[in-house]
Amino acid sequence: MFSCKRILCIGTIVLGLILVGLGAFLLATGFAIDAITIGVIVAGILLLVIGCLGKCLKIPGLLCFLLTLITLFLIITGILAILLVGSLVIGLILIGLGVLTLLFTVICLINTCCCPNYDRHGAPC
Repeated sequence: MFSCKRILCIGTIVLGLILVGLGAFLLATGFAIDAITIGVIVAGILLLVIGCLGKCLKIPGLLCFLLTLITLFLIITGILAILLVGSLVIGLILIGLGVLTLLFTVICLINTCCCPNYDRHGAPC
């Protein structure tokens, strides 16, 4: 097992925890758009489930697809939070997390497409 894939799984779990924490903060402060709050919490829970169950090692395409969707969601909701609600800080946090998720997506795609898979005996599959 490659250590770069394990690091990606750990990063996914940490990002999931951050998103759940941000969603809880938005819920506690009464953020104006409930869909953003619920979406951030659901995105964090999905990342936690995939990271903790080890599905990111077994099915890397699923992780890459999910990270792509979460990237789009975070960037779009960050822009909407700035434009519709006028909450500059929350919007910039969401956009910043979207950029971080974009970096994870690129790493996931590079690992999936360019890193060879090895079997138990060390031979390339």
